[in-house]
Amino acid sequence: MGRNVRIPKEKLLQTGLEMLIQDGYSAINITALAREAGCSTQPVAWHFGNMENFRKELAEYAVNCVVNSLKSDCTEALGAVSEIGGIYLDLAFDKPNLIKFIQANGAGTSFADGLGYIFNLEKSSAVIDGIAAEFGLERSAANEFMKAAVIYIHGLVSLISTGALDMTRQEANENFKGFAVTALTGFGVSREKAEKSLKK
Repeated sequence: MGRNVRIPKEKLLQTGLEMLIQDGYSAINITALAREAGCSTQPVAWHFGNMENFRKELAEYAVNCVVNSLKSDCTEALGAVSEIGGIYLDLAFDKPNLIKFIQANGAGTSFADGLGYIFNLEKSSAVIDGIAAEFGLERSAANEFMKAAVIYIHGLVSLISTGALDMTRQEANENFKGFAVTALTGFGVSREKAEKSLKK
């Protein structure tokens, strides 16, 4: 007879994600996961084989959840970068265990590669073109700005989520916006124009 797996893999991953966000990955073991999902340990073993495989799939699932949360409806390129950065910062404050897990256990990669998902080439290309057009920059300069913004926001999120940086949510957002303005002035954009763009 075939295996009768009544609990979908997605439910186990979602349950694992909720446990991770609440208590950190160390709280997850096969027994605790099964108990939270309302099943025996068999479906966990059937779907994943072992907890190492579960961890890898949970890392991919977690990265995708982060990526899917980082969306902006802003039509201005710099505004979109700022808005996405703000949402990412919110995760550091609201779900630090999620960020720490992805940093340490990202699907066979570092979370910097997870950032590559978040700011994927296709999306980044449109934003880079938008920044170049918005501020009259060469595309190479807009690309350098985008790289610097990604590195900076990732650094802020990493430090905040681990507790290494004591900063309020508002301070963190203002800090990132201040960085964006200062970085743009380094490429010849007036501070007034950059600040005005962020307020749109």
